[in-house]
Amino acid sequence: MRVLDRACVIVHRHVTTTYPPGASIPSTKQLARALELPEKHVLQGLLRLDALGEIALHTGTLPVRLRPREPHPRDRALHGAVRDRIRAGYYVPEQALPTGLLGAEFGLLPHHVRRALQFLTADGTLRFDAHGPYGPGYYVPAAIAGGESAPDPTAPARGRRREPRR
Repeated sequence: MRVLDRACVIVHRHVTTTYPPGASIPSTKQLARALELPEKHVLQGLLRLDALGEIALHTGTLPVRLRPREPHPRDRALHGAVRDRIRAGYYVPEQALPTGLLGAEFGLLPHHVRRALQFLTADGTLRFDAHGPYGPGYYVPAAIAGGESAPDPTAPARGRRREPRR
């Protein structure tokens, strides 16, 4: 394992075990002193945690440890826009989202767009398809775009009686 990778693991372990969700995290310099690591390695560890959505950096205050299933503050505008566009029919069922354009529009790097869209995937607003019709990407589910809930695969078909199993 590379030195930088080890440092990132140390930073991750320290932050996730020492600071509860919602707590402020000390500055990079303070963490580097406490962990006896170079500042640049601590910063890389914090940047990785930020990309994963574990903490929020560069929000105008000290870094903050995010709560489970709490959206990253910089992702909220993208979340709202994607949801609004789905409701308005701008994104149609089974359409792949233009992730590069969304990143440019909201000033997010590709790994930050991925973080934001993974959050929307987890709540069912989008789905990720590695083998989608337009290649790997985030797609609008048909049930969400149409405003209907997804059909229950265990429910009997409408208009036909379900035959008992033998």
